[in-house]
Amino acid sequence: MEKELYFLRSSEQYLAKELLLYAANFDETKKSLEEYPSLEQYHREYGAFNGDIGVYLIADKKAAGGAWVRLLANGFALVDHDTPELIFAVMPEYRNQGIGTLILQQLFIEVAKLYPQISLSVKKDSRAIALFERLGFMVLEDSEHPNAQAETAIKMLKVFEKAAAPKEDKSKKLEEECFRKSFRAPY
Repeated sequence: MEKELYFLRSSEQYLAKELLLYAANFDETKKSLEEYPSLEQYHREYGAFNGDIGVYLIADKKAAGGAWVRLLANGFALVDHDTPELIFAVMPEYRNQGIGTLILQQLFIEVAKLYPQISLSVKKDSRAIALFERLGFMVLEDSEHPNAQAETAIKMLKVFEKAAAPKEDKSKKLEEECFRKSFRAPY
């Protein structure tokens, strides 16, 4: 399977909206975003605001998944007004293949340049909690809350390690350069 990572651009709002359907598990419930106006803030005008950062992965010539962060005033994972919320989804046919980890690791590289931490809201019984914990997220105490579908959810937080004095890491530089080169403008 051929895989390529790309930055999620403002011109690709449609992709953020499509991925949000899977992030909210609407693919399983057959619900629509229009039924839940509180979720509109997670995709509407993506890229139009400072601090919107996202990546997505193309596999077999179609979007396999993506993740992005946004600073939201009324998000379900609100920790403070300086911590962006993570939105993350992998299409069902690409789950359990390491694609989610690949997407999130690249997003973390980009997000850590601007923010000291990120938060997310996840259904309390979600299998994704194990992935988030493996990638350094911690469950916040007393963070249970109803999600958009009135299910019990929890907040999780990932704090990025503070960068020591910058030293030349050629492998990291090469990784980021290859990622940036994978960006292709629409023709």
